[in-house]
Amino acid sequence: MKPSIWTDAFVELELEQALEKLAGVGWRTLEVAEAHWRRIGEREGPERACEAVRRRADDLGVAFAQLHGYSFDFCNPDADTAAGLETTIRSLNYAAILGVGQYVLHTSSRPWGEEPGGYDQVRALNRDIVGRLAETARSLGVGIAVENTWDHPHPRRRFGTTAEELLWLVEQTDPEVVGVCWDTGHAHIAGLDQPRAIRALAPALRALHIQDSDGTHDQHRLPYEGTIAWEPLLRALGEVGYDGAFNLEVGGSVHRVPLPLRPTRLRFALELATTMVAEAMTYRKEKK
Repeated sequence: MKPSIWTDAFVELELEQALEKLAGVGWRTLEVAEAHWRRIGEREGPERACEAVRRRADDLGVAFAQLHGYSFDFCNPDADTAAGLETTIRSLNYAAILGVGQYVLHTSSRPWGEEPGGYDQVRALNRDIVGRLAETARSLGVGIAVENTWDHPHPRRRFGTTAEELLWLVEQTDPEVVGVCWDTGHAHIAGLDQPRAIRALAPALRALHIQDSDGTHDQHRLPYEGTIAWEPLLRALGEVGYDGAFNLEVGGSVHRVPLPLRPTRLRFALELATTMVAEAMTYRKEKK
């Protein structure tokens, strides 16, 4: 398990500049932000641009463990599915060129509860779309990590909130390619027992979005700035042997910090993530 952070920490900058800033702080493992690959996609020759970014990352000693994929709400009746698939596949190609291990993909949903068959329709559409994308990902050598969302109180639900739903989606598509990205902030809003969910997901857990909040909405704060109980969560990660990126998604704690001061904030974030990873690893040793 390695400390990681998304490049959105320097969302105002181009990806190459963000890499230099983060590497200068000491970060060596990163998640590529959606905003950054989108801007690369607007350049002339985006594939060549990705190759250049990969070379620069290699020079800096930085690796891309994850890439935040296209936020494609394919369950929306007004969604342009063909265009959404085209954008997602294009960004999967960028991920492959950049050497990304896991492409983080949101599930899609629409609130239901009143209409008959709504849940089954949403499940089937997620299975079909993720299954199609898994075929492309397999050919490119990139994994897909479907990310948990959060839902609303009964009767309005959103698919992809629980470990059970995510595991169903993995099994219904391609378990060798498709796994799970667990977002701690989303799970906190949903009021889930996170250590229990992590243990249930263990065989399929491929990526993390680590963030804190007060549980009312998505806030993307640093750990210990909200109300998540971190020690049981770290224990669960250690005991199941999670070995991916411990990736901070903490724009809420860094974006308001002026750019000249932001490296100081991110040095603290790196020290915090390193300490949390070390704690999780002690639980792995205890289990052995």
